Amino acid sequence: MINNGIERINRFFIFLETRSNLIITSFVIGFIFLGLDMLYVTPKFEAAYHGLQYSILSNNPFDFSYVNPLRYRILPSLIGYLIFLRGNMFFIVPLIFALLFISSVYWIYRRKKYSPLDAILFTGLIAFSCTLYIQLVAPGYTDSIFYFFLFLSFAFVKDIIWCGVFFALAMLTHESSIFLLPGLLLYSGYIHNGNKSATLKQFFMLLIAIIPLLIYRYWVSKQITVEYDLNFYFSKKNILFSLKKAIPLMPAGAFYAFKLFWLFPIYTLCKTWKKREFKFFTIIIVIIIFDFIQLIIAFDITRMLCLGFPAILLSAEKIKEEWQSEKFTHFVLGLTILNFFIFQYFMSSDGLIPM
Repeated sequence: MINNGIERINRFFIFLETRSNLIITSFVIGFIFLGLDMLYVTPKFEAAYHGLQYSILSNNPFDFSYVNPLRYRILPSLIGYLIFLRGNMFFIVPLIFALLFISSVYWIYRRKKYSPLDAILFTGLIAFSCTLYIQLVAPGYTDSIFYFFLFLSFAFVKDIIWCGVFFALAMLTHESSIFLLPGLLLYSGYIHNGNKSATLKQFFMLLIAIIPLLIYRYWVSKQITVEYDLNFYFSKKNILFSLKKAIPLMPAGAFYAFKLFWLFPIYTLCKTWKKREFKFFTIIIVIIIFDFIQLIIAFDITRMLCLGFPAILLSAEKIKEEWQSEKFTHFVLGLTILNFFIFQYFMSSDGLIPM
């Protein structure tokens, strides 16, 4: 009975893709998932905290007559300025990218020849986690934008130039994207199957991708002092404060980032270590380690750890390769349903906050 239901779902979405095209179907999926997210958590539509600062910046990104601590993270506010979603309307920009992010996950996995239902389930690994939930309860924050570009960096890792372009855009959105660089480089070497020439080209391309942000930061620093700079984040005061806040709250904060979806990297790490597949093991563990390293300089625990979403997706891919198709589909479907029964919170320095 379950298998018949799975087959019907696959046939329906193949029919939809045939009648329209894959891009339109991907956006349909994106709209549905975004709507479900808004039913599961309580969305807000007025920028606050950092979202408010991005909104102010979007009115005129290059007006240096006032202080704004987020000036180095220029791309989202610049996009809002250029498409006239400025000020109070800026919160729509990250929502647009949330839709693009969700839709692109389905699009990528269908291009990888995954069945429609499996592509939907992979989309759910992102849409039904704090990777997207936090965007809805913290409007104006730009996480969905650099997550979108980072996802494309991994998805297009075989295309050295496009991978670099997407990574550069992620860096211009938020400098914390740099914490995924080690994992992305290792994944590139894995995908290029030991091709030293391609891996070396990828390495230099990704280094080049950092240069636009460095140039922009240097130029802005000559115009005005920006509070959130390296001196701020790596100051003794900030590090001690972050560690004091983060360490006691880390287990719960980490859990609520993905809840039961953490089983994918945990299982994959155990399995690849046992089978001596150390290259893939290293990719996953490096992504996770560098994800957690962020907590040395930032204490918004659950939000910070959402950056590790590639470890969830890549681990799920690895499991799908090893399991029978029906077993994998049943498992992910069941895990997704169980995840909904765990009330959603996120952890900040103030403790657990219901969503």
